[in-house]
Amino acid sequence: MKPIHLVLAVTLLSMSLLAIISQTKAADAFELIETENHHIAQLNSNQPYVAGFHVNTPDLETRECVLATAITVSFPSTDTSHFPSGSWLGGGMFVQAQDSKLRFVDYGFYTMLVLDYSGNLFLDVGLHQTREETAPLQAPSSQLVYAYTWQIRGIDPETPVTLTASWDLEDLVRYSVTASEFSLTLPAVNVTDLPNCGSMIRRFYAGNVVVGSFPFSRYVQYFQFGVLSSTSITNNNWSVHLRKPQLLRETGWNLVDTAWSIRGDISYLDYSWMWGGQLYQGVFGEYYQNPLQTPYELIFFYNGKTLPSGTILWQPAVHDSSGFSAFMILRVFIYYVPSFLALTLILSVQTDTWHKLRKSFLGLSLAR
Repeated sequence: MKPIHLVLAVTLLSMSLLAIISQTKAADAFELIETENHHIAQLNSNQPYVAGFHVNTPDLETRECVLATAITVSFPSTDTSHFPSGSWLGGGMFVQAQDSKLRFVDYGFYTMLVLDYSGNLFLDVGLHQTREETAPLQAPSSQLVYAYTWQIRGIDPETPVTLTASWDLEDLVRYSVTASEFSLTLPAVNVTDLPNCGSMIRRFYAGNVVVGSFPFSRYVQYFQFGVLSSTSITNNNWSVHLRKPQLLRETGWNLVDTAWSIRGDISYLDYSWMWGGQLYQGVFGEYYQNPLQTPYELIFFYNGKTLPSGTILWQPAVHDSSGFSAFMILRVFIYYVPSFLALTLILSVQTDTWHKLRKSFLGLSLAR
């Protein structure tokens, strides 16, 4: 073998060995160990919750089906020694699916990166089946279809971790975790083979819709990404960073180009059921231009202030010089005018009743 060929062969062999070592180091960067120590995202519960949500159109009345969703989560500057004993904090995505045959039946999928009071890091995924209220015949009900948990070892909580949930070509749900340029795909879940799930539409929903008749209408947000904990963590020693929420359309992956905020007391995934169920009192957020300089990211943290629903986290629209836009006017109208009108209606009914009673009383007095 000529010297140049020998050098080339040694170089190629060295590169191959380096690649193997590099892959080994990446593979050793973290591992997932299955555990029964579940951290379940409850519905209509006392769990505090705050989130951003995908806005499809400003009127919040446009939805779509998507193949997958993804979010990147980390816990910067978080000291778990200040967590209440036994508590945990989760950041992730919460999406909805629907049924093609069962009336008023929906499905809530959650995918969370969870940090507990002892400093351990977990991946939690699960599925709820919900049945909406159909008064006066049917009370709302729900059941947990599955919950899986893996402890994650080898990753610092400050490391960004990308979570992905997707429908594959065989109509199976697959979850994957990516950190430090290395990915692990978990065993697929054959969701539609599970009891009472056979007619589930094999897609996630994104966007928004208004359900119910006025004044009892509710805004349903199909793709939410936020923070949930087992109990309120009321100290300023934690933060959750959510970046690049994405959805997979038939044309490919797309970032969520418009996002608003939602509180846990109105975080509806259908007419009857909410993620968490409680307002996360005292939790605020940093978002685009307040003061973050890039869109597609959101940092939740405790500082005693509460982030209101309907806050525009980012959007492609250009604001005028005053910083106010027609989109913001529409947001105020959508979130606050219905409540005001409902209150006005109640007061007007009460006033009308009062006038009738007054006239009736006066009539009786005159008759006497």
